[in-house]
Amino acid sequence: MAKVSRRGRAGAGDVPVTAGKGDTTVTQAEDSSISALHQLWVRLENEHHELAITMQEAGIDAAGVEPMRERQSWLLLEISAVVAEIREAPATTLEDYLALLDVALEHEVDLAGDIAFYGPKDFPMITRLLRALAGSAPGFEFNSLRRWLSSPGQYEEVVGSADTGAAEPIGFGER
Repeated sequence: MAKVSRRGRAGAGDVPVTAGKGDTTVTQAEDSSISALHQLWVRLENEHHELAITMQEAGIDAAGVEPMRERQSWLLLEISAVVAEIREAPATTLEDYLALLDVALEHEVDLAGDIAFYGPKDFPMITRLLRALAGSAPGFEFNSLRRWLSSPGQYEEVVGSADTGAAEPIGFGER
């Protein structure tokens, strides 16, 4: 089943590409899964973050920063469009729900920044949930947390690692 999209966004991988802002494209519904949109969101957010770091480096003159600011502005528009699509896309898999949570952590509650600032010990229930959820989908990474928890070992302290695993398994309905 195809759907018509009026958003212009830069795509990669499984997510369709449009020629320009506002152009109409026809995409396959499965191409707009939350998981696929999340992959695009991750790439856009990471590029935006890398530009911010680069612009803060000493020795970059105003003329060099201007194209970076323009690119950042464009990225913010693209990120907003992708977030709007994620907000409306159906979630059908565990990965979709994890991706939805990752985007919500960044765009609705700003929890990743709070965990980075205050530390996971101030958020014991959320940390427990994040660890259990991350452990239930091997290979999934909470990108919002990875960007904010950038010191060595910080991310792993919150979500666990291959060595530590989840704090405790999720046992729905089990005791």
